[in-house]
Amino acid sequence: FGTLHDQRTGGLSEFCTRGLLARVVNTVKKKIGIGFTVGVEIEFCLVKKNVVGGGAGRSYNESKSVPVPVPVPVDNSLFASTTSLDEQDDFIEVVYDNLAKQNISVEMIHSESAPGQLEVVLPYERDVMKLADNIVLAKETIQVFAQKHNMDALFDPKIWDDKAGNGMHLHLSLRDEMSDDPSRNIFPNDHNNSAGFPSSSDMSSIAESFLEGILSHLKSLVSLTLPTVDSYDRIGPGCWTGHRVEWSIEDKESPLRVCIDANSKKNTNVELKLVDNTCNIYLALAAILWVGSKGIASELKLRPEKRSKPYDCNEDILLPATLDEALLYLEQDIDLIELMGQRLCKSYIAVKRAEIAH
Repeated sequence: FGTLHDQRTGGLSEFCTRGLLARVVNTVKKKIGIGFTVGVEIEFCLVKKNVVGGGAGRSYNESKSVPVPVPVPVDNSLFASTTSLDEQDDFIEVVYDNLAKQNISVEMIHSESAPGQLEVVLPYERDVMKLADNIVLAKETIQVFAQKHNMDALFDPKIWDDKAGNGMHLHLSLRDEMSDDPSRNIFPNDHNNSAGFPSSSDMSSIAESFLEGILSHLKSLVSLTLPTVDSYDRIGPGCWTGHRVEWSIEDKESPLRVCIDANSKKNTNVELKLVDNTCNIYLALAAILWVGSKGIASELKLRPEKRSKPYDCNEDILLPATLDEALLYLEQDIDLIELMGQRLCKSYIAVKRAEIAH
């Protein structure tokens, strides 16, 4: 992996998103002494190669009024079923071995909710760039060996209308780079929790400000983390993604889910669900960490935990329902425009609007 440079000046190109991520990580460490630890869950569906069918898939292209082939899954497994693990054992083993050869650790591989859907979990990395690179390599490895096993690995956000989609959930925690122990997780509060189930008070003030930084930019942020038209078909009530600007503890219907460690009973990290495999992971991570660090630098106060009903349609808290709507928010987000720079931001928006019109 490398970075893009301007051939005339030799400097880092303003269009290099990998360089942008490096700049964010280094700037945040230098200015406020914070480091990040990030893990990821990569979801994909295995389908039969060169086999199509009908059924309840995304089988109709309204813009062209013609049928569209529907991929056929390799099995009809359910969440946590052993069907996919047993039937695709050779494929899983080869993927695991070849990731290991690339020095990419795998925490877990398990079946997910859609037919033929698997999730590969890459463990926490203190080196954020390494994690981003590993995501790219892991997806390439999965696709190559799926083809060698006469299958296709599809990372599309939504393949079948009535089945779960594919996300790429990010797990984020924080470190104090200036402390005696820069590896220590500073997301949880240091006090002992004797009351049982954790509350927001069991998060450190730094973690709370980090969450609020993300929440305050979430409507524009999704234009980078959910960057395709199909991305928004995965989002909505009952889709385990969240569809409103809110956070909660261990609620899979919240876009920002604060996670609890089973042993310590502490809030150890936050899971951001509004990310999928179509995003540029370098740009997405740079934006997420940037707005979160802005929240820390400004000592933002975290809004109350989610209290709305599942189908509350209050427009003030609803996330954009389309990519076009999300891009409108991006155009007004001073912090993200500052991060990306005018040329990258304008180019990104232009390309995305061309894709919408295509």
